[in-house]
Amino acid sequence: MNAVNPLFSKCQNASSTGILDLNHSQLTEIPEVVFSFMSNAGTEVKECDLSGNLMEEIQPKLALDFKVLTNLNIAHNFLTTLPKEIGSLRALERLNISCNYLFQLPDVVFKLPHLTYLYAQDNLITKIDIEQPIESDNLALVDLRYNNLEPEFLRKLMKIQTIFRLVLNDAEVKDNDYEDDDDQDDDDGFIKN
Repeated sequence: MNAVNPLFSKCQNASSTGILDLNHSQLTEIPEVVFSFMSNAGTEVKECDLSGNLMEEIQPKLALDFKVLTNLNIAHNFLTTLPKEIGSLRALERLNISCNYLFQLPDVVFKLPHLTYLYAQDNLITKIDIEQPIESDNLALVDLRYNNLEPEFLRKLMKIQTIFRLVLNDAEVKDNDYEDDDDQDDDDGFIKN
C-alpha cells in the first residue's frame, strides 16, 4: 500500500490507535492489503468501523486476523449473513449490524461471550430463535427496531423474561395489543426488560 492510496492514512492511524476506521470507503470487501498492513505493523485492532460501505459479505479473515476486537460496526452495508468465524471474537462487546439485509439474527451473535450491545435495527428480521442459548452474561441491550418481526413471534417475545433491554418499535407493540407501560420512550421505541 502506498501513501497515495486513501486507505494508507487510515491504516497508518490504526497502527498507532488500534482503531481501524474504514467507514464510507466504497469497499465491497476488506482489501488484503489492509490485513497485511495491520499484521506487518504488529497492531492489534480493537475497534473496526466498516459502516457505510458496499459489502455483501464479511470475510472470515476479519475475525481470524483481528482477534481482540471489542467493537465492530458493519452497519449500512448489504449483508445477508455473518460468517461463523465472527463467533471466535471472544472479546467483542459491541456489534452493530444495523441497516443491512439480514432476514434472521445470525446464530453466531449468541456465541459471543462478552457481547454487551447488539444493534440489529432496520434489517428484514422476522423472528429470532428464542430457544438459542446466549453465551454472554454481559448482554445489556438488543435493539431490533425497524425490522419485520412477525406478530406471533412478538407475542412469544413479550411473554419471556430477559436479562437485557430489548428495544422494539412502538407501532409493533401497540398494533399487537401489548400494554403500554412506563418503560416506553417515544424516541427510543418500546423497551422491554
